[in-house]
Amino acid sequence: MEAAIVSGITKEVITSLKTAAVNEIAKLVCVKKEIKNLTVTFDDIWAQIRGADQTVAHSEATSYRLKLLREYAYEAENIIDLFIIELGKLQESRPHERNASSVCRCCREVGIRYKAANDIQELNKKLEGIKPTLLQELCREDQTGQNTVTTPQHDEFITIGQNIANECDNLLGLLQRGNQASQCLFAIVGAVGVGKTTLAQKIYHDTRNNFRTRLWVHVSNDSKKLGVWKNERFLGTGETAVQREVLREYLTNARNSRVLLVIDNVWEENGWNEFLGQDFCRSGSTVLLVTTRHECVARTMGIACCHHIKRLSEDDGNIQGVGRRIVQKCSSLPVAVRTIGYHLRGKTREDEWESVYLEDFIAIYPKIRDSIDASYMKLPYHLKRCFLYCSLYPEGFLIEKQCIMQQWIAEGFFSEKQLQEKAERCYQELIDRCLLLPEDEAHGVVGAKMLSLFRSFAIYRSQDENYVGNPCNISGNFKPWRLCVTNGGRVEDIPDDATSLRSLFLFGSPQSNEGALEFIFDKLTSLRVLDLRDTQVDDNHLKKLPKLKQLRYLNLSNTRIRSLPPSIGNLAMLQFLILKNCSLLTSLPSRVGRLKKLRSLDISGTPVLNVIQFKLLELTELNCLQGFIPAISALQNNGLGWKFEELRPLGNLRSLQMIKLDRASSSEDHLGQLNLQEKHNLKELELCCSSANPQNGGRDAEHIKVVFEALKPAQCLISLKIANYYGNQLPSWLSNSHLTVLQQLTLDLDGLPSWDLPPLGQMVNLKFLAITASSILRYGNNRQLRGEPRNGVAFPRLEQLVLGNMENLAPWSVLQECDLPLLRVFHLNGCSQLSSIPPWLHGCSKLTSMKVKNADTLQEIARLPSLKELEVYNSGRLQTVFNMRKLEDLRISDCPGLEVVNGVPSLCSVHVEEQIVLLPQWLQQKSFELRRLEIIGTEELLDRCSSPFAQYGSIIQFAAEHVYAKLVDGSFYFSYNKSTGSFQRSRRCIERLTVDYGLHNDDVPPDTWKKWMMYTLYAILLIASSFIQWVLRSVDKTLQHPE
Repeated sequence: MEAAIVSGITKEVITSLKTAAVNEIAKLVCVKKEIKNLTVTFDDIWAQIRGADQTVAHSEATSYRLKLLREYAYEAENIIDLFIIELGKLQESRPHERNASSVCRCCREVGIRYKAANDIQELNKKLEGIKPTLLQELCREDQTGQNTVTTPQHDEFITIGQNIANECDNLLGLLQRGNQASQCLFAIVGAVGVGKTTLAQKIYHDTRNNFRTRLWVHVSNDSKKLGVWKNERFLGTGETAVQREVLREYLTNARNSRVLLVIDNVWEENGWNEFLGQDFCRSGSTVLLVTTRHECVARTMGIACCHHIKRLSEDDGNIQGVGRRIVQKCSSLPVAVRTIGYHLRGKTREDEWESVYLEDFIAIYPKIRDSIDASYMKLPYHLKRCFLYCSLYPEGFLIEKQCIMQQWIAEGFFSEKQLQEKAERCYQELIDRCLLLPEDEAHGVVGAKMLSLFRSFAIYRSQDENYVGNPCNISGNFKPWRLCVTNGGRVEDIPDDATSLRSLFLFGSPQSNEGALEFIFDKLTSLRVLDLRDTQVDDNHLKKLPKLKQLRYLNLSNTRIRSLPPSIGNLAMLQFLILKNCSLLTSLPSRVGRLKKLRSLDISGTPVLNVIQFKLLELTELNCLQGFIPAISALQNNGLGWKFEELRPLGNLRSLQMIKLDRASSSEDHLGQLNLQEKHNLKELELCCSSANPQNGGRDAEHIKVVFEALKPAQCLISLKIANYYGNQLPSWLSNSHLTVLQQLTLDLDGLPSWDLPPLGQMVNLKFLAITASSILRYGNNRQLRGEPRNGVAFPRLEQLVLGNMENLAPWSVLQECDLPLLRVFHLNGCSQLSSIPPWLHGCSKLTSMKVKNADTLQEIARLPSLKELEVYNSGRLQTVFNMRKLEDLRISDCPGLEVVNGVPSLCSVHVEEQIVLLPQWLQQKSFELRRLEIIGTEELLDRCSSPFAQYGSIIQFAAEHVYAKLVDGSFYFSYNKSTGSFQRSRRCIERLTVDYGLHNDDVPPDTWKKWMMYTLYAILLIASSFIQWVLRSVDKTLQHPE
């Protein structure tokens, strides 16, 4: 059990024991002393263990007592929770009941307090039982971690991956050109184990002739010590302040010569700013290179040039089949690949590699575990808990940002104030530290995934808290607090000792029997988080839901429920109710309005929901409301939606989605009830109509324009989406003068009449822009789109631009090459009259990724100097891709007209998917050298590539280091490894190859048969020669040693 986790949990309980709710219990004189003693006991233990965050390991006895301490802390939380719930029920009793039986009510209230008091007394006894021994053991155990020192010595033999040489050359070029002070500071940034130090060592070694003095500094994990080398000579290890003086002396003496200073393993700024701000560090003669896991640390140190090192691809190394899967399981981290590779030495059989693949890398290989652990131990307490919690999601599962943050809050990972802000900071920091990888979708980042190796580490680290798997495998001495049921497990198999669960995930489990839900409601009554999304749950299964008194998070997304039980109003602690995409949901009961602690309600994607029997007026804690349906009339709603006035008390709203706005009344009385300008906490707003095809033409267009005009938000809005809008012009408040801090804008304008877009180019803070407009849309004043931007640059901070279903890009022709200076990603879908890439894209020096779909008339893509990734789909007239010097990854699908791909010297990966029988002509040209080629096509095409004797066999053998071929359904067909010269084929490929060469040899070209016969004859001669040599040796041996 990790002391840091228990320390944080204990601190939260101490805070809870000082709340108003506990003061209510303390009104009983006899228990006031017990509460004080409990608080003092937790305080004493917390003071002792809070310094144990860096402890490498505890004894078994200490770990056991820490587990008990955590259990008692959770028990204290449960006591407080249940007291609040029971007291709340009493206070909500009807007025006539209170007047008629005030004596009875008073007795019940005293009884509730006495019950809580007795529970606290019992808990105090248990805590006092472990306190003395635990404190003594913590004092005895050594709590100092070990620091390893990384030397500057570079070993070419342990370098993994083919990209390392290219990355080294790129950085060397930057270092040698760094003559100005602003260009002399560089950083290598990347996740744990990705190879930052290895790259720095190679640079340090390769620049020995370029710098007269080279200094290597390694920062210890606790940042308290520095190891220093000058050139290849070790100068010693010492305290950070002392060693900085040593560095200062060397740099001062060498100020007239070129100096390379490498600082490895920087965890935090920690005084480096002051050191690097001195003259000898800022002069043009000193070049600084820093390795760090956090870009924000490099930025804080004043480093503008950050090189993000890539993980390995699954093609690195001479591996096939199971070897590729091993690299994937290693999450492409060089330190893991190197460790597993070392273990595989001498193992040549595939079954041996398969057995290694099935091993738990984290549990079996300490070197891999320790490399990740060094980074993990530096995380603050809250970030550790959030990181470990993510491992409950199945491997490869998209962890939605909104869901995971809500679950952290429901679990109580943060104190009461600013919960949303704290959760967002934790999520972003996990992204920044590369512990979660963001997933980009068409409308921005909506979630992230966890690398396989990091997830295995998190499961290993949280094995005293979390369990992922089949419940029947939970051992008797293990008591999990959070469970994700996988591998076809049954909820009913959860052992009795493990029924104190706080979180339960079923994630698409096929369980639909009523017994499973009854078990949850009867046995798992301490649940705070229940995630049943994508399961077969229906209305009948939820009858006993109110038994989960402490439930805070309930996710029923994509289930078969039609309505919620009225008793849901008894879930007094419920904070998050997620009913997203419940396509059968028809009604919501009135008692939902009693959930006064509700923070988020999501009923989006519920098309047949037509009866809403509760009001929003008392849900003042709501900060997220997805699926607000307006009432048809301001006078009455009859359960068919909410009045606009019900939004007024919701001052905490941060995210609001309003749907079916076309049904809202446009009367002044109705619209006068709404004033979104008062919502100063509102950051995200989505406004949707039911359909983009109005029935009454101009009248409906005028109506919807009036409604949207009344929905004017406050100026603090950050994200805005307008969908299915068909007003006769956009609302006037959609302007740079009102939405001054807007960062994300999505406009779905299909089916609109003609009007002009507003001057979006003047929105100086806009980072993401997506516009979908139908082909009938006409634009008037094209120049209006760019506007008259400040400093002459339109879209100065835009990073992602998505355009869809546009007939042409005429409105964008007014843009100049100086515009969009920060554009990184450009997506274009369905532009029927575009023949070439617009000129303004040529000036986008930051553009690295572009995706084009359904561009029917597009003929060429060229002259994009910074582009690294290009994807083109279903563009039949595309003929040429050329002059993109930095292009690395090219993906082509359904582009049969493509003939020429050249001027792409950096191209290393190509993905081709075509329904053709001949290899595209541009692939037959040898104008680039690839590391990876993936072909998806018909059997006829792949058969022509799957053998050295096939029509395109010789081309495939020289096309790339690794070639992979798949059928259209995604099934493997064959692969080729250039370094070994070997093909691997599927059973289907072998069968067809045998038939083609055995039964239909008339179709095989004569030259191919000549080659085949020559190679076959050569093989026979080799075998015969070997046999003759063996016979001669046997005879000779017999003659020399006769019996």
